Amino acid sequence: MIARVEQWWDRLEDESCRQNIKTFYGTPPMHQLFERSTWHSAQHTRQLTAVLERFGIEPNGRLSAEDLADLPLPEGLWE
Repeated sequence: MIARVEQWWDRLEDESCRQNIKTFYGTPPMHQLFERSTWHSAQHTRQLTAVLERFGIEPNGRLSAEDLADLPLPEGLWE
């Protein structure tokens, strides 16, 4: 997967990531898609951690405050 992403990046004409990209929810600038993908995954990771804890399972590694810094995450866990 890393090789595929690297090949894609090497062929990308505009590395500013400001070009619009078609998604199922519209055509945001690429940098917004990357940001959304990052915070959305982080939110689900927070939720999965809470579910594991509810079952008495200690997660193997956690996202730190530094990992989550500056991401536009919802305040609530289930928002």
